[in-house]
Amino acid sequence: MKGKTILSLAIVLTMLLAAVPFAAVKTNAANPTTVDVLFENGLHTITKAMGSDFIVTFKLTTDFGVGAYKMTVGWDTSVLSLKTGTTADVVEGNFMKSHGATIFGVDNIDNVGGQLQGIACNLLAGSASGSDTMFTVAFHALAASPTPGFIDVLDPNTMSTYLLDESLSNAINIDFVNNGNVTVPLPPVTPPVAIITSPIDGSMVTVGSTVALDGSHSTPGIDVVPPPSEACPITEYDWTVDLHNGTILILSGATTSFVCGGAGPVTITLTVHAPDPTPGDSNYVDHASATVSIMQVPAATGRQIDVYTARGGEGPLGTYKFGWSDAYGPQELVCVFAKVTYNGAPVEYKPVEFVVYDPLTGLEIASYTAFTNASGIAKVCFRLPWQGSAAESHFGDVTITGTVDIAEVQITDAVMFHYGYLLKIDSVTVGGPYHKGDTMTITVTISSILMNPRDAFLQITAADELDVPIVQFLGTVTVPITGLGPLGYTTNAIPSWAYVGVGTVYVDLLTSQLGVPYCPEKTASFVIVYP
Repeated sequence: MKGKTILSLAIVLTMLLAAVPFAAVKTNAANPTTVDVLFENGLHTITKAMGSDFIVTFKLTTDFGVGAYKMTVGWDTSVLSLKTGTTADVVEGNFMKSHGATIFGVDNIDNVGGQLQGIACNLLAGSASGSDTMFTVAFHALAASPTPGFIDVLDPNTMSTYLLDESLSNAINIDFVNNGNVTVPLPPVTPPVAIITSPIDGSMVTVGSTVALDGSHSTPGIDVVPPPSEACPITEYDWTVDLHNGTILILSGATTSFVCGGAGPVTITLTVHAPDPTPGDSNYVDHASATVSIMQVPAATGRQIDVYTARGGEGPLGTYKFGWSDAYGPQELVCVFAKVTYNGAPVEYKPVEFVVYDPLTGLEIASYTAFTNASGIAKVCFRLPWQGSAAESHFGDVTITGTVDIAEVQITDAVMFHYGYLLKIDSVTVGGPYHKGDTMTITVTISSILMNPRDAFLQITAADELDVPIVQFLGTVTVPITGLGPLGYTTNAIPSWAYVGVGTVYVDLLTSQLGVPYCPEKTASFVIVYP
C-alpha cells in the first residue's frame, strides 16, 4: 500500500480542505456510518454536578476505510466549558492510531462561541475502519440550568466536518450523528463543609512536637437565592483543641498550629462560618463542624515493640483508632511488621514471634518467626484464608500479635484490621412496573470497610423474563469510607423486542472495567407490562 507523505499539520489540514470532492460520496445503507457523542455511562445523555469535570468520547463506526477526518464540535457555553480551554483537553483516540502513524491536531479553539474547529487526523499510510474512539474532549460543568446543555458534532458532510478515504480524494458520507446532552441540575441549598486534612484522625504525635492544623480544604456553602445559585464563601475558621487535662485552646485561621504539652488524647474541632451574602433562603445553614482525635505519646524509652501492617496500624491499641490497620479482603497478602527499639534505637537480629488469631473463634490459626534487620524491623507475610463455602463466616476483626524478648524481658504489641469484602453491594431496588420504551431507574447502595476512599467499576445489566439482556449501565464510582448511596441510575429505554414479564437486574462491583469482583453479585426483580 502506497504511503502518504509526512507534512506539517497545517499543510495537511490545508490539503484536506482543498481535496474534498463532496460529489463523490460513499454510502452503505445496510451498515450506515455513524458518529456518536458518548459519556462515561455509555449513553448520549448524562447528569453532572455543577463544578465537576468529565470526559466525552467521540466514536466513529464505519465499514469504509478512513484515511483522514475533520470534525467540528460545539457546546452550550451557558452550561458547559472546556476543562482547561486549551488543546490539552482534546486527546486522540485509537480509531486511527491503532492502524499506524498519524498526524493529529486542532485548528482553532473558540471558547467564547463554544467550538472546537478542525479536529483533524490524517493516517500516514493505509486506512482505518470499524468502531472506535476518534478523540476525547475534557469538559467542565460550568453552571446549572433547567435545560440540558448540548455537545454536538457540527455540520456533518460539509467543509467543517467530514471523512475521507485513503486516497484523500473521496468523501465518506456520515449517515447519522448521535449528539450528547448534559444535565447540570440546580444545586440544593448546601451548608459549608468543614474538612480537616491535618492532623489525620487517629494519628500519633510525640510530646513536644508542633501539630499543624489545616482546614483550608473546607468547602463553601451554596444558596439558591438569587437563582440559579450563589456561593457563600467561608469567612471564619475556628479551632477548639481539647487537651483533656482541663486546658482548651481556642485558635483561628484556615491553617494554624499548637505544641503538644503532655501525653494523652487530644480532640480537635474545626467550625467554619459561611454567611449568605444575599440572605433569602431560610433553609440555608451557614456553619459546619468537623472533629478528629489524636494521641500525644512520649518519646520512646526502654523496651518497645510496635506491630503494624503494610496498610498502617502503628501505635498501641486503645480507645481510639491507634493500632488499627486498614482492611484486607479474601486471600489478600498481609505483610506484618514489628519495629523493636530500646530507648528509641533499633534492636537488630532479635527473633519476633507473630501470632494470627481467627476473628470467629479468637483461637490461634497461624504463627511465624522473623528476625529484626538493622533498622530493628521484622517482617512476615501470609494470605488470609478462604475456606470454601464457609469462608464468609470467618469475616470479622483479625488480631495479630508480635512478641520479643529484650534482655530477658518479654514485650508484646498487637495490630487489628477488618477482614471481609472491602466494598459490598448492600441493596438494589428497581422501580416499575415498566412498559417497553420506558427508561429504568435502578438504585444501588454500597458499603465499605476501608479507612480510605476506593474507586470501583459498577456494571448493571437488566435481562427480561427469558434472560435476554435488554439494557446495561457502566460507570466508575468512588466509594467513601462511609459508603455510597442510595444512588439512582437511569438506563437506556427498554427495547421494543423485550419479553413481557418478570425480569432481573444484575449488579456487579469490580476493581476496574476489566478487573475482578469486590464482592458477590446482587440482583433484584422488575416487571415489564403490556400494553
